[in-house]
Amino acid sequence: MVEDSKNPYQDIDAVSKSMGVPPEYLDFDILEIFTSYKTNPQAEFTPVQDGDIFDDDEFFLDENLSIMQTYKVKFYDIRKDIRPHLPKVTLGTNKNSTKIAVTIKEDALARYTPMFEKELINTIYKKMLKAGFLIGLREKDFKKKISKLTSMLRIKEIIDKPETIIVATGIEPVLPIDDKLLIYYKNSEEVGEDKGKSRNDIDRGFLSSVLEGDLIMEYIKPKTGTHGRNLKGDLIPVIEPKTSQETQITVSPNIQVEEGEDNIKYIALKSGYVSEENNKYDIKEELEVGAVNLKSTGSITTSLDSDVKINIKENNYLKDAIGSGMKVETSEVRASGNVAKDAVIKAKTVVIEGNTHAQSKIYAQNVTISLHMGYLECDEAHIDRLEGGKVRAKIVHLNRVLGGDIEAEEVHIQILHSNSTIKASSLISIDELKGDNNRLIIDVNSILDEKGDVTEHHQKMKALEEELKTLPKELEHKRNIIDSNKNSINMIKNRLVEMRQEGITPPAAFLKKLKDFQGLVTEYNQILKSINSKQMELATLKDELVGMESIIFDAKIINKDRWTELNEVKFRLIEPPVDVTYSTKENEIARVMSLKAGINGYEIKRSNEI
Repeated sequence: MVEDSKNPYQDIDAVSKSMGVPPEYLDFDILEIFTSYKTNPQAEFTPVQDGDIFDDDEFFLDENLSIMQTYKVKFYDIRKDIRPHLPKVTLGTNKNSTKIAVTIKEDALARYTPMFEKELINTIYKKMLKAGFLIGLREKDFKKKISKLTSMLRIKEIIDKPETIIVATGIEPVLPIDDKLLIYYKNSEEVGEDKGKSRNDIDRGFLSSVLEGDLIMEYIKPKTGTHGRNLKGDLIPVIEPKTSQETQITVSPNIQVEEGEDNIKYIALKSGYVSEENNKYDIKEELEVGAVNLKSTGSITTSLDSDVKINIKENNYLKDAIGSGMKVETSEVRASGNVAKDAVIKAKTVVIEGNTHAQSKIYAQNVTISLHMGYLECDEAHIDRLEGGKVRAKIVHLNRVLGGDIEAEEVHIQILHSNSTIKASSLISIDELKGDNNRLIIDVNSILDEKGDVTEHHQKMKALEEELKTLPKELEHKRNIIDSNKNSINMIKNRLVEMRQEGITPPAAFLKKLKDFQGLVTEYNQILKSINSKQMELATLKDELVGMESIIFDAKIINKDRWTELNEVKFRLIEPPVDVTYSTKENEIARVMSLKAGINGYEIKRSNEI
């Protein structure tokens, strides 16, 4: 029975009654597809002879376009009209139904017939029709690929692997872009909930620094999307983009604005920190805060190259200018008050007018501290009062030292009290000595080892010494073997001479033993040569160390005052690794102490000439 139908699947029950065939035995072929359209809701549908009109994207996206299809189909009784075996076919589509793909499974039973291609396309179209898709539209090379598959079946007589073919493609919608303001200068690092609120508060980013040329912010402009259309003929609408940035952003002359088609970029013209007041952005270099603590600011960390100066005004000695556990990292830090326990400061320049806690840490280039009790690492330090603190620097100037641990190239002290350890590589200078039990040490190792030279020499020397422990034993072992075999080898040599004279071919065992002995002698000589070479290298390294540390003879310990008793003066040599020590006496006048090489070794030279 041939019928015109809008949906053959909906007509099966009526056709079943008309033909007297149970529905389960009915199937149909699509004989012809009738497609019509209209772009005016009030107009009649216009039939099209060629579906290529819908390949035009602009036409296919017309918001008023409506597409309708009807079909001429032939219903038949599958018990009487037996069709050839077809492979299993599955239909798939994407989320918006703008792309349809068919997968034809591998099948060893499929055979080529003149009707195979037509039957396979008919099967695919019926699956599309059942799913509500338009058929025969926007197909491109679908039928060519089915034809190619048919040709391969004809040659191979089997479908040996699955084949996935794109049947048709609609048009995906282009989603709108909502406007947004991307903030680059702020610390974007999130602190997880498991780290706790207190840590989050400590590191909440009170200050955000930038360097010249940094991209501070970027405004992404809203962009309208475009609607799409799926392969059921339905329009896929898109909403208008959202605009959230209602307030106009204004900037100072320190920020450059670059506007493009899609965005607006805000670029730093100088280093500093970004300040925002009433939606106006600026870059400033100097910041004043009452205190750095958990309640007011949290930690303040910026780049050391940002040129940001922080002035902390808290000067009440009962309160902390930089609170417990706080981190301050910036170009310059000036605090009127105290630095609390576990606080860490990193900067190029640091000025602390109060005191530093014993468990605080400062890392900087130039530092000025009123009262230091914590840990300090810097290039140059000026400390009014040191009480038990540690200082690691190149040059240190101290007004008063009441106990502490100092390591530097030069140490200058106005008044030294008791119980301090002072180590320098070139100079320790004291104006007034008021105490005892101080250890004054000249040790050039630190300055010599800035580039790793001393460490490298020691490593090489240690390796050579380890080798020189084992090589003599190996040499002695081979020497014993040579000595024990010397007589038998001489006998073999004499016998070989006789055999040559008699024209007799020497036995292979004789030649092998002689060759092995000669190899042993060669190894012995190589080890002996290696020992001599390593001993020379070790001696050279020691000489180089001695030469490197010759600057120790220029180093001085100067005390412009009278000595008190029980202060230890020490000069520490690298090679040989010895300490030359002297204990001072009460009221001794020896303003300058240095090291000299004497007949019996090294000794400390004492002089009154500064």
